[in-house]
Amino acid sequence: MMSAKVTYQGKYRFESVYLKSGDEIHTDASQDSGGEGFHPTPVHVLAIALATCAMTTMAMGVEKHGDSFNGCYAEIGNIEEDDEKVTVSKITITFHLKASYNDAMRKRIEAYARKGCYVGNSLTAEKNFIYLYE
Repeated sequence: MMSAKVTYQGKYRFESVYLKSGDEIHTDASQDSGGEGFHPTPVHVLAIALATCAMTTMAMGVEKHGDSFNGCYAEIGNIEEDDEKVTVSKITITFHLKASYNDAMRKRIEAYARKGCYVGNSLTAEKNFIYLYE
């Protein structure tokens, strides 16, 4: 069964529709590659998918232990690409988490991010995760 439809819109822009909800995601090629650069590139969407997947597993773990994950967020930083291999070689994500999490919870959160995310487990790129407890 089809879950999403991706349609070319011209000028290296694509519209992706998640069929269950009708939610749309648009991507552009970078301006360096001849695109308009208005929407995120597919590589940025990959980094966003990694961040949201890691944070989903973190939230599940935190809430399973009776705490709240509300207010936590991530910032996607540098994304390194290897032009020769045509791969993403490194993705840097900074997670902003609650200072109130104790040491045991922090260890759990970091393990969830590293080991519990299907997207992260599927990528060969280096995942540079930075955890800020503030």
